[in-house]
Amino acid sequence: MNLNHVTVHSADVARSIAFYRLLGFVQIVDNPPSYARFELPNGEATFSVELAESGTTRAGAVVYFECHDLDETVDRLVRAGVRFDSPPADRTWLWREARLDDPDGNEICLYWAGDKRRYPPWRLPPSAAEPTPSADRFAKGHTLSVGAAPTDEEMRIVTQGLTVHALPTTGVPGFQPVSAFVRDRQLAVVGGVIGTTNWNWLHVALFWVAEPLRFTGMGSRLLAAIEREARSRGCTRAHLDTFSYQARPFYERNGYEVFATLDDYPTGHKRYFMRKSLVTTPDDVA
Repeated sequence: MNLNHVTVHSADVARSIAFYRLLGFVQIVDNPPSYARFELPNGEATFSVELAESGTTRAGAVVYFECHDLDETVDRLVRAGVRFDSPPADRTWLWREARLDDPDGNEICLYWAGDKRRYPPWRLPPSAAEPTPSADRFAKGHTLSVGAAPTDEEMRIVTQGLTVHALPTTGVPGFQPVSAFVRDRQLAVVGGVIGTTNWNWLHVALFWVAEPLRFTGMGSRLLAAIEREARSRGCTRAHLDTFSYQARPFYERNGYEVFATLDDYPTGHKRYFMRKSLVTTPDDVA
């Protein structure tokens, strides 16, 4: 289970929206006058405000525990004697939920929403999701900085912005990290491949195998592993780039083909851009 969402009840949702946006929360869902959802300024947790029912006696918050195997988890808990107020059910807001109370009457929701928690079809565009600035936040204007490497938070902000911008076209989020590693008996990394899955494409960005393991088949196994993971995410194609002094023949043996070339990159060499279909055909199986 993963604790990544909390809902609080409010007598005035509009007032609560203004308050949490002032704190720096990023609003991602707006359903006036009864509901609003936010992303927190750091990390990937979400937080929502829901209009309190008139005269309700329930506690003022609902704690959500995310379960990848929701139905199996509920079945196991029921067999252990836990009583649920509602069994797992698909909700109109695209979450599958089961609800229960703890011994003190606090409401708990076990759920699975996948990408729909942060990226529902009705997610607000970035311009509407920006937190309400304080009066003097931009009084001196914007600043531009250039550095050697972005922080994790800077990477998150940029990739999230790109994802939200593309969602009306793609319907699903992109820029999802993916990786595979080989470790020795001391758990030191001796080979790895790092990339992203963008909608229906796998992008292999970084690929390295330690010298003693080269020409042992380890590179092909790593590449096949990350391709399997990409297929499980719905990817149908893959792309990468390499250089004339690197591994073009290796990638060609693994089904990749060159579709573009940059000359003199670096000086005196070429940079090859390669692609591969990840769709299994009858000939592949035979």
